[in-house]
Amino acid sequence: MFWIYVIIIATLLIALVELYIFISAGEYMWCIIHNQIPFVASSKYLRRAVVTEIQRHFPHATSVVDIGSGYGGLARHIAKNCDMTVVALENMPFTIMIARIMNFITRSRVKIIKCDAFEYLKSSPHFNIGVAYLGPNVNPRLKEYTKQFDVIITLDVPIEKLKPTRVIDVGHGCTHYGRHKFPHKLFVYDFTK
Repeated sequence: MFWIYVIIIATLLIALVELYIFISAGEYMWCIIHNQIPFVASSKYLRRAVVTEIQRHFPHATSVVDIGSGYGGLARHIAKNCDMTVVALENMPFTIMIARIMNFITRSRVKIIKCDAFEYLKSSPHFNIGVAYLGPNVNPRLKEYTKQFDVIITLDVPIEKLKPTRVIDVGHGCTHYGRHKFPHKLFVYDFTK
């Protein structure tokens, strides 16, 4: 009888993994069809570098928004290590569901909002810091929203035609967008200077 339960549980777990893969692939294809960057999880090196940058250079900041937050790993890491309001913006339903589950499991205080990030930013309150891990096709749109932030930090890809205040080489790993490889870096745009 024990082995029957083991087989049933194993079968259910395999079915859940296959369902996750199927839904994730569907969202990935939707992003490609709609010319959006598919979700890429931030590495622990990028998360640590962002928190270090915020703690070192912006210790008095009170709010941050993660633009295109995916599963919310970066937003949760910021909320855990920095005393500030953290808002995560994401538009993919399955990805939002996973982010909310992870928030519940980790008891994170990140506020997750399902929306088109750029539509939200048009009427959003001012944030001290905006963090974006969006990619080369989407990052140029951030130029339209510089008045919404004191600082924007982009991961791996700069904002086209906008000079960063500083560039931090994270030193570990890279992100692939299409055929291009982007080493892990932070591009910091401080509009208070």
